Amino acid sequence: MNFSRHCDLCENQITSLEKGLTCNLTNKKPDFNNTCSKITLDKKFQEKLEIANLELEIIRRSQKSTHLTFYGTIIIGFLLILLGYFLSDWKIFSLYLWYVKIGMIGAGFSFLAAAYSKLNKYRREYKKAEMEKNKIDEVLNKYGISYQENFEFKEKIHGTQEVIVNFDFKNWTKIKTTNSYKFDY
Repeated sequence: MNFSRHCDLCENQITSLEKGLTCNLTNKKPDFNNTCSKITLDKKFQEKLEIANLELEIIRRSQKSTHLTFYGTIIIGFLLILLGYFLSDWKIFSLYLWYVKIGMIGAGFSFLAAAYSKLNKYRREYKKAEMEKNKIDEVLNKYGISYQENFEFKEKIHGTQEVIVNFDFKNWTKIKTTNSYKFDY
């Protein structure tokens, strides 16, 4: 069993180089079957849950612009390759024009590589954020805790975005939480 997932959310977690992961209440390594009867889910849990869900929401909101950038860059790349290729139909007697032709084709391939890189980065970030959220949700399901999240994105001022994060919980000590986060992007 992966105890660290439970303990990462618990307020009683202690980590040290000597002992590794231990419980502050028992001063022993975690030892439970499915759930820990002494788990304390409070501020640490709430912050990790909110940040994991917020990161995933931010990445989801960037999906449209990422795909538009991808397709636009792909089109520019193919156009440059085609223009460079059809430049050979002209009677090229100058070495300079050959450099232009090769440069256009090279730039086209560079645009294709940049487009793929941008889309691949988006996919990696999305999978990472989704995996982090799913790890937390898996632990919460074992304790019967469920939640509903709501994000309110405020106006972006000088590159700083404020987000109001609201959570409604079932089967947790708190019923509703509201926090504000600011980030730059």
